Amino acid sequence: MFNFHTRKIILKNSDIRYRVILTKSGKALKTKTFRRKSDARTWGSRAVLSYQENESKGIVPCTVSFSQLADEYMHWWTGKDHDRVRLVLWWEKHLSGTLLSEITPEVIREHLKPKKSKAPATYNKHLAVISAVLDFATIQQEDDDITEQYIKNNPCKEVRSLKVNNKRVRYLSDEEKPRLIQAARDIGGKFYLKVLMALTTGMRKGELDKLRWNDIDFDRGLAMLHETKNGSVRHTPIPEVTMEEVKKYREVGDTLIFQSTADPDKAFDFRKQWVACLKSAKIENFRWHDMRHDTASTLARDGKTLKEIGEILGHKSLASTDRYTHLCTEHKSQLLNDTMNKSISL
Repeated sequence: MFNFHTRKIILKNSDIRYRVILTKSGKALKTKTFRRKSDARTWGSRAVLSYQENESKGIVPCTVSFSQLADEYMHWWTGKDHDRVRLVLWWEKHLSGTLLSEITPEVIREHLKPKKSKAPATYNKHLAVISAVLDFATIQQEDDDITEQYIKNNPCKEVRSLKVNNKRVRYLSDEEKPRLIQAARDIGGKFYLKVLMALTTGMRKGELDKLRWNDIDFDRGLAMLHETKNGSVRHTPIPEVTMEEVKKYREVGDTLIFQSTADPDKAFDFRKQWVACLKSAKIENFRWHDMRHDTASTLARDGKTLKEIGEILGHKSLASTDRYTHLCTEHKSQLLNDTMNKSISL
């Protein structure tokens, strides 16, 4: 039988709160705290009715909280994606006291609302992570020879992801690039090195973050990327101008090149420096990943083929490189124009 009772709580600052404890056969299912006693009793009455209605329909409320599930998921998951860990913790913070049976598509959409103002990819990443965690909850869990399926269906399946425009190509103008490089140089240190490597090699931020000193072949001017987006190992050339800067920080061993001072297994977070750099260079609407586009556009305007650009960037297929077709075409048009103008003038 479902029931609830309220408990008066006096805080350290003498403020009063009312905690509702929802129970079934004396076992606590959920708690919630309110400022007013009337609000607490209203919530308790509605919760009892809701649980009774669900039980009459054969819907058994899950007594596992999202926090418990998140802990189990992180114990089970063996990946090394720090971003995923961060997002699981984000969801755990926002759904800490919520039972799995209470997580509906509406609840998920409500928590994702603030993310809609950001890039669609950010919204989709948050959705993808909680979907993975809740997928784990649909798998039968074994504990002390008891098999239990926490939830039957993943509510995320009813939440649409946002459309991402992957064709966006933002690269630096001839006036912007020297300003960005100078601003990064003024900040100095490994931040300047990271910006220089991003601009001249086209490496992704995640690839730079995971780069270790023993991945650098100083004799051949190459970086070996073990963990790439498409899953294959890639050798990326490092131009001489960049290699000279790399050598200033050269170390022996397998430590991360851009190692965090707080955690040696994580990369340093240069977000504050990046914001300051863009502000100093007076550059707007330019993301870190856009430096990869700038590398491609520089190669395209220099006459490199789409195949060559794709190989340098590590694209698995030419479809990913097609966005730079117009730049290659512009170069060919200029080349033909210059050549024919000279021939006709002769």
